[in-house]
Amino acid sequence: MRTHRLNRLIVFALASCAQSASASLDTPYLTPANPTAGELVSVSIYGGECDLVDMGINWPPPVTQQGNDVKILFTGIHEGDPEFCYYGIGTSTYPVGAFAPGSYTLDVERRYMSFSGPWVQETLGILPFTVAGVPTQQPVEMPTLNIVGLTALLLAMAAATLHGRLGDRFPARRISAEPRRDFGDR
Repeated sequence: MRTHRLNRLIVFALASCAQSASASLDTPYLTPANPTAGELVSVSIYGGECDLVDMGINWPPPVTQQGNDVKILFTGIHEGDPEFCYYGIGTSTYPVGAFAPGSYTLDVERRYMSFSGPWVQETLGILPFTVAGVPTQQPVEMPTLNIVGLTALLLAMAAATLHGRLGDRFPARRISAEPRRDFGDR
């Protein structure tokens, strides 16, 4: 009788320590946060384990635009059984497009096949964003020399310095048409 109670206690303890499946996707966000005209706008979504945002059936995901309303539809996977929750966790980024200046609304939706068969479609987020007309010019640091150019510059400077120092020790001879005079020919 005691072993039966001990078995129940062990099963209860293990059941209370078990983790449930985490099937969640965070709210999508735009990259860049403040896009400018002609700049590529992308949507990023963090999630995983039991949910896969896009499994690549329709690649790239279809993007539709009607006026200032933009919609992107992902075909993903949702697992309800924790035994099948083996997808990696991370952030996925998908291109949406480049837009003219103005205010827009991006509707991010995902559909997946349910266990019983029909498609389930859900809204992951509705993201309002504004595209600026003139891109802000930011200073860009660019190297003027790479390693090869820097090496060539240092070698040229060393050669010029060496030539200048040797030139002081060995002055150039003058070439003239007159015969050379020795001290004894006076």
